[in-house]
Amino acid sequence: MNHPAVDSYLEELLAPVAQAAGGERDAANEPDANTAREAAPAPSPARPAHPLPVAAPAPVEAPVAAPAPGHAAVRQAPVDEPKRRVAPASARWLRARLGADSYAFQLLKVQEVVRVSPVVAMRGAAVHVLGVMNLRGRIVPVTDLALWLGTGRVEADEQSRIIVLEHQDELMGVLVSALDDVTSIEDDDIEQPFAATAPGAVLGIARSDRTPTVLLDATALFG
Repeated sequence: MNHPAVDSYLEELLAPVAQAAGGERDAANEPDANTAREAAPAPSPARPAHPLPVAAPAPVEAPVAAPAPGHAAVRQAPVDEPKRRVAPASARWLRARLGADSYAFQLLKVQEVVRVSPVVAMRGAAVHVLGVMNLRGRIVPVTDLALWLGTGRVEADEQSRIIVLEHQDELMGVLVSALDDVTSIEDDDIEQPFAATAPGAVLGIARSDRTPTVLLDATALFG
């Protein structure tokens, strides 16, 4: 049997050891704050009570094909109808003959009328171009009117003449079988040419006399 004094002394010696041991047990059993935060599961996001409306995708427009580089957009140009030449009203005309047929040029386009003079042929000229003549130092091409119209050929004789036409400071000689006269032709006496012959050299047909006269466009010879 132990003595009470000895027991009391032993308790006083062992008390600090027991307290230290108890503190270590408490520290071992208490979880670490960082560990607790890592171990704790993350709260799940709260779901809305009602689903949010989803915006419908915007309609996608079909791409427009752009013109290739260097190529402009093609636009259909309006088709111009051929313009019909119209004979001037109440004009004076110089009438000439090709065989039995009568033709006329507007007098304003006639510079002068000369007798048939020597004509020098030109290489490579059109079939109806006879050549060139010297008119007071100026070289003037000469055309056979019958060949140009496709009605034959003018056989030059004493009655044949060359009508010198002028257009934009250019001169053109026209060989005809003979001259008739200068006359005034009213608009009412002129019949328009057929659509099949327009545009062309024929401006109309005058029927003021017994023999119809074909009115020719002098500028067509310079084309």
